[in-house]
Amino acid sequence: MPKKISELQSAELKFRALLNKRDEINNQAAALRSERDSMHEQKRALQDGMKVARDRRDALVEQMRAHKKRRDDLQAKAKELIEFKKKLKGAPMGSLKDEIRGQEAELRAMELRQQTVPLKIPEERRLLEDIKKKTDEVKRLRVVLGEQEKIQKEVHDVDKSIDALFRQADKEHAEVVRLSEEQHKAHEEATAHASEIAALTAAANKKHGEFLKLREDADASHQKAQEMRDKIIEIKGAKRQERLEERKAIRDVNTAARKALDDKQVRDRAADDALQLLLKKGKVEIR
Repeated sequence: MPKKISELQSAELKFRALLNKRDEINNQAAALRSERDSMHEQKRALQDGMKVARDRRDALVEQMRAHKKRRDDLQAKAKELIEFKKKLKGAPMGSLKDEIRGQEAELRAMELRQQTVPLKIPEERRLLEDIKKKTDEVKRLRVVLGEQEKIQKEVHDVDKSIDALFRQADKEHAEVVRLSEEQHKAHEEATAHASEIAALTAAANKKHGEFLKLREDADASHQKAQEMRDKIIEIKGAKRQERLEERKAIRDVNTAARKALDDKQVRDRAADDALQLLLKKGKVEIR
């Protein structure tokens, strides 16, 4: 048959059980807190990495925009030169040279006639006027040809400039493409960090919620333990009072017993004294 335990023993067992439960819950809460803090550390490291990736991405975007602007400016200048080239182009230069050669041939023929064919004065005068006009026309056409040759050279220079501008624009475009790919990689890296940070934040928040719940449970166990401790103190106080009352009762009995004993001894002594006094007076005879 199991031994029956007292109310105090039962309360002390419950008190120790509550303390053990509180400590166990606190240990679990400490483990959760450590996991939560570790997640926050990982999150801070990821945030640093994400900031680096975002800064790199933003710097690449700025560089890409600068190269894109230079590319667009170069292409715009090339297009302006193309329009300018269209305006420079006039009649084909080859037909003008042919016309000059024809006019010069006519002029030589006229001069040859003037030098070799006998002419009347009016005829010679008309021929000389025609020669002068033809000479002036040839000079005019040569000026026009010179201007066209100059324009042709300018057109050639413009073509070279247009080609150079487009080559530079192509280089700028290639740089734009390269920087676009680099900034895209940096953006993906930053986005990946952001996703990991979000997952860690959710996990850390969950751990924190579990930690708070365990802390509440630990506080509840601690409160119950305190209540049980108060009950133990109350039981011990009642036991102490009971023992004090028992001791007082024993003392009272002992005191009463001693008093009763003392009263009997006094009576016996008084009787002896009275007897001795009577004997001395001769009023009592002992036979």
